[in-house]
Amino acid sequence: MTTVKIEERKIWADDTAIPLISGEVHYWRLDPHSWRDILNRVREMGLNIVATYVCWDFHEIAPGEYDFHGKTDPRRNLLAFLELLKEEGFWIILRPGPYIYSEWSNNGVPDNAAQYHRLHPKFLTLAEHYMQAVYQAVEAHLATRGGRIIVWQSDNEIDPWAHLYTEQLGLGTQVGLFHEYLQAKYASIEALNQAWNSQFSDFAAVRAVSNMLPNDSILMGRYNDFRSFLHWYVEKVATWGVETYRTLGVDVPFLLNTYSGVGTQHWSNLEQIADIVGPDIYPSREFLHRGGSKEHRTVLEASRYTDAYSRLPYIPEYQAGIWHDWLEDVGFLPPNHYRLLCISAMMGGVVGWNWYMLVNRDNWYQSPINEWGRTRPELFDVFKQMTHLFNDIDAPSLKRLSNIALTFDPLQRATERPGQDLLQSFYDADIDYDFWDLSRDVTDHPIAFYAGGHWLSADGQQKMLDYVENGGHLIFVGDYPRMDEHLQALNMLNIQAPDGIVSAAPFEIPLESNNSYFASQWLYNYQTTAGTPIIVKRLPVEKFGSEELGLQFNLQTGSEYTIGYTEKRGKGKITVYGLKPSSAVILALLKQNDISPPSQSLTSDITSAVLQSDDAYYLMLANLGNESKVAQIQLSQELIDESKLELYNCLAQKSEITNISSSGLLTTPIDRKDGAVYRIRLK
Repeated sequence: MTTVKIEERKIWADDTAIPLISGEVHYWRLDPHSWRDILNRVREMGLNIVATYVCWDFHEIAPGEYDFHGKTDPRRNLLAFLELLKEEGFWIILRPGPYIYSEWSNNGVPDNAAQYHRLHPKFLTLAEHYMQAVYQAVEAHLATRGGRIIVWQSDNEIDPWAHLYTEQLGLGTQVGLFHEYLQAKYASIEALNQAWNSQFSDFAAVRAVSNMLPNDSILMGRYNDFRSFLHWYVEKVATWGVETYRTLGVDVPFLLNTYSGVGTQHWSNLEQIADIVGPDIYPSREFLHRGGSKEHRTVLEASRYTDAYSRLPYIPEYQAGIWHDWLEDVGFLPPNHYRLLCISAMMGGVVGWNWYMLVNRDNWYQSPINEWGRTRPELFDVFKQMTHLFNDIDAPSLKRLSNIALTFDPLQRATERPGQDLLQSFYDADIDYDFWDLSRDVTDHPIAFYAGGHWLSADGQQKMLDYVENGGHLIFVGDYPRMDEHLQALNMLNIQAPDGIVSAAPFEIPLESNNSYFASQWLYNYQTTAGTPIIVKRLPVEKFGSEELGLQFNLQTGSEYTIGYTEKRGKGKITVYGLKPSSAVILALLKQNDISPPSQSLTSDITSAVLQSDDAYYLMLANLGNESKVAQIQLSQELIDESKLELYNCLAQKSEITNISSSGLLTTPIDRKDGAVYRIRLK
């Protein structure tokens, strides 16, 4: 009897290691006569794992009656498709739902079930009947029974759909699950009233705040509880689905997928329920249509966060082709887009993905393989190239190098999305980092930046306090937590509030340790500080915003301000910098604290990361610019010496001997909107 498990960031079937890179093929939307030709193309691409949904709505031919053998329609012959996959030597990721979305009516659920939200007793009864039927049909195809199914997805992008099931959930005028959640969380209406600063007579009288009015601090605590409710609901559904399938007999690793943000799902909590949890990601063409570098940054952030919590960082749906309704927003997807996309995921620590859709179907096109098993050559070749690259460098074995942590609180990100200026500053400076999830363990990185806002739960603040007292250096740039999630005063780290804030034309400020200069439109202004003060001086303004104010612009030249401080706490320390984050600020702070990132691009629009194997380093680059460039990459002295290095271009598959300067500067060309990967070994 085969054992299927996760080890070393791969799936293992007994002693066979299976890197989790796969492609989605929807058998029931394709002519069965084309199945074999399609699978031949998938194999030619280099893949040996196929993922597929199983559509409840399509397979239930009458209430409680299912066809998995193709008796009523050959496209319903799920078992024949699984047999063909086994015959052709493919491993299988089965995604039977109940929900599958898949751009199908009711997201794959029959009408009688879709009337009810996912935890409604009537939905659970109907869904369990289907789940039992599909399990019984495919049981023999589990790898543990001699088949080829190695991963089982128990639901899809679980969402309460608060705007669709408002009354059933208790989010409008009726009492529902939301009230059960509040009662379980607060125990008494008095405790809820204290947290919300409200005067409800009982839980039944409570009304949800499911959308946030800007800058309404009174309602923010209530909105946070609504977002917490969404996370709670999703985890309840996930637990029910996984436990139901486990009880039926599924004994392979469970997969759950999420949206690309944490507003609805708490990713790391879900991986305490299932074995693999990751986000679904569909960027616009070359990251052009949704903010350019900001969109690329969010893909890197999603990848880094997945790497922070997951035992197998995986993207369950990674863009391949496009749904017809997204074409205008996303745009035509050229080959270089996919290189940029795949290399960016690996830069963030992802060690597997599922291309969705690998094959065209009724309402999805621009895939590398069409409905008849023919290829779109320019796309097929780049998908094949990326599969070869993934296997050649053994992506799951690579360790991303970073000596910096940025905090991450899922509830904050679900509501206000704080820290955007800080995150963009790190991106603009091309500084790689690891996310530290404040809902989980304390990080062991020597330096950490707070990437949150003005409120943070007591548990999150305690995690940061423990980090500092155990020897960590925690840095606050521009904001710090001084309230809990109900916006009641809480400052467990005892951060000193500024006596004032100076605001004027941009400031030019020297950082005394290395005489760096940068601009900020506002500064904290302390009279006295608890620790060692950080003092800056106003410098002359060289470029005037308006010529008639030439004299006035420089009236304050020479003025000094205390904008923060450094204070020892236990074995560590806290540093507060009261100014707006920017790439120049981040670079200056890292230099002041003797932090040298493994790599840093000195060329605009180029992002870099370094990953390590047992015997080499891999430098990964992404060019977000609209033109080809010659990139200058500064490598850490820890990675190089003055001897010659072997530099291997993993995409061009050729070696070259190059001198990297004694300062660690590497110069290399990179095409527009494209990626590159170099292996670096001592020669």
